Amino acid sequence: MSIVKATNSKTNSKVPKFNISLGEDSIEFRPTATFAHVTPEQVLKIIAKAQPDVTAENNQGQVNFKFSIKTKQGAIKNVGFVNYYDNDLDDDSSDDEVAPVLQMLQQDLRKVKLGDISLPMTASQADDLIDNL
Repeated sequence: MSIVKATNSKTNSKVPKFNISLGEDSIEFRPTATFAHVTPEQVLKIIAKAQPDVTAENNQGQVNFKFSIKTKQGAIKNVGFVNYYDNDLDDDSSDDEVAPVLQMLQQDLRKVKLGDISLPMTASQADDLIDNL
């Protein structure tokens, strides 16, 4: 009998997960498949200028954030998601409760510098870190 819980994750392993340092806290930016090719410089531009909104509450009871941009034709395209940003929102949160959280998120993300954005360690980097213990 396995103690590991089986999950049905549909995440695309080719989509990078960018770590963003917010001082002592860290959040994750995960681009959509269409934008999987983005660089840290482009992530910085997205989080500073794209329009954030809340997502539905996930299975862990967390509300995350999606970032959208408008095309020249006026269509809205979802660019990516910010996960693990600390908040007390849920599916029942009102617009009056959501607005200040979105405002605080935008303020925090506008302080991010390029050096605060990184990709997770590669297996080789993790091995080097362990070897240096």
